[in-house]
Amino acid sequence: MYVVLIALLYILMMMVITSESIFKGIMILVFGGALVALVFYLLDTPRRLRSRRMADEANEADPRADE
Repeated sequence: MYVVLIALLYILMMMVITSESIFKGIMILVFGGALVALVFYLLDTPRRLRSRRMADEANEADPRADE
């Protein structure tokens, strides 16, 4: 997962560096950063769901854990 994100960040930086103007570079950085954040969020979903499920199971096993 992190290899994909590092590759996307590398591509984004190369696009920003080779942009024709400062304005285009900033726009590429903003929209490209949003794309990278979305990809990270979507790729991290299984880990978050697994973590939430494990926390729920731990609370069910020990009902006094919430106190």
